[in-house]
Amino acid sequence: MTVEICEKPPRIKSRAPVLWEWVNCNLCGGNDTEPYHQERLTYFDREFDFRIVRCLQCGLVYTNPRLVDHNGTYLRGGSEAPGEIERHAQAKAPIFKRALKEIRKQQKRQGHAPGGTLLDVGCGSGHFLGQARRCGFEVCGIEPAEIWAAYAAETFQVPVYRDDVLKVQLPFEGFDVVTAWDVIEHVADPYAVLRRCGQWLRPGGIMALRFPSAPWQKIKGVVLHDWLSSRWPAFGATMHLYFFSKHTFELMARRVGLEVLRLRTTSTEANTRSLLGDCAKAISHLTLRGVEILSRRHLGNLEVYCRKVRP
Repeated sequence: MTVEICEKPPRIKSRAPVLWEWVNCNLCGGNDTEPYHQERLTYFDREFDFRIVRCLQCGLVYTNPRLVDHNGTYLRGGSEAPGEIERHAQAKAPIFKRALKEIRKQQKRQGHAPGGTLLDVGCGSGHFLGQARRCGFEVCGIEPAEIWAAYAAETFQVPVYRDDVLKVQLPFEGFDVVTAWDVIEHVADPYAVLRRCGQWLRPGGIMALRFPSAPWQKIKGVVLHDWLSSRWPAFGATMHLYFFSKHTFELMARRVGLEVLRLRTTSTEANTRSLLGDCAKAISHLTLRGVEILSRRHLGNLEVYCRKVRP
């Protein structure tokens, strides 16, 4: 992946220069792109214009240029309040429960007994690990944010590696299942992360991921910014770097030795702290599902289940 770091002055004045980096496409290596979306966002107490582009060679959508410190708000800005952490986790509980059911189903289809060793990459507060352990898995996690990692380890008494995923040393082919919920859109090099996760999987093992899709983010951008002139973030490009479609994810998965077994649109968790906002999210999701059924295309956020191809 080609990276060029520069100082790019924001279009709105800030107190200090911020480092940005320009990158080539993480999927095909190209640098020929077209504009896909632009939005103005607050990063800590400063505002910047972010540009999202689409690769003209393979179709991958990504933020370019992007903040060098792109995960700063996550790594240093998380809430330490247990109530806030639990509220966020409870919104995802139904999604985790459904995902574990699907993982066990895919294990059976591959001729494996359900369960075994499970690694959750970007495990956050550890609630998925807790659910997985109750389902019979032997679990551990990776989480770079100190607040979340400490909460997961202490609350659920599970081993958590507190480092960047590409720096963690784990045995190759040591896990039956690897999961990454809402992670791949945040990493600087998704190809390298997918490849490393595949190396940790045993042949025939299952990898499960959830991430925001490019079509769904574009729909939100049009509605929020073009129609409603809202300042609400659609792409969230201070932290979100890559936006896959069904096509671009399948291309990358094949290149790292993963075969997509099932891909589906996820439900939308109620996590806006507002009843009106949660209702709006639910209605938008149901509407989108109707459009998907009629168009026979995956337009929403994606949940993907893969198998490591046997050599």
